[in-house]
Amino acid sequence: MYKQTIGLIGGFGGYATLDFFRRILETFHTGYERDYPRILMDNNFTMPSRTRALLYEENIDLITGMIAESMRNLISAGADKIILVCGTAHWFLDGVYKIVPESKEKVVDIIDLIGEKLQNDNVKKCYVIASEGALKKQLYQKKLSAYGITALSVGEKDWEQIRYFIESVKRAMYSEKTKTEFGKFVISRAEMSSDDEKPRVILGCTELPLLVNDRARQFIEFVDPLENVLCYLKDNLK
Repeated sequence: MYKQTIGLIGGFGGYATLDFFRRILETFHTGYERDYPRILMDNNFTMPSRTRALLYEENIDLITGMIAESMRNLISAGADKIILVCGTAHWFLDGVYKIVPESKEKVVDIIDLIGEKLQNDNVKKCYVIASEGALKKQLYQKKLSAYGITALSVGEKDWEQIRYFIESVKRAMYSEKTKTEFGKFVISRAEMSSDDEKPRVILGCTELPLLVNDRARQFIEFVDPLENVLCYLKDNLK
């Protein structure tokens, strides 16, 4: 039985959060319900778009405050390890830590976990697909550079296509055809920028893992930030 409690900040993308909750259950599954860790979740669907905030410099203080409020809610309810089920939301963390300093030691930073894993695997270069806001602010590029990793990505002309893929998951309006389209998109972009036989691609938006099919995995080595989080929780949750 686990003594520590997992806290999830969701609502950034309801279906991505739902999928991550399912994966937590699968990760800790033993066949006995009492063996699962306690899981708290704060889904605030009223939060303004994080991507629009980063693209147009709007609502940044509001979003930072709302994430901080969710942090306080989870901490007061007993959360020991907190995960933001959204890559783009990590851009706001520096501001959140100023408001809720005690949250810094509890947040499991999904981008730092990627950096640590790739560094341990001696990876020097990778490709990242993320939301427009994260790409504009070079969120992954800047954070991964601290680990000696160069992160390449698509140009601005492809942002609309990425938005289409992300929104298809957010609205639960994707199909096998969408997954095939996404696979072709990733393969064509990643292969152009990689010298490796099998390019390594970070799925920097938590909606995107739901669009990966087996065919795409034949050509691309996908790095799913939330998969790293699951491994971390399994190894470190007490």
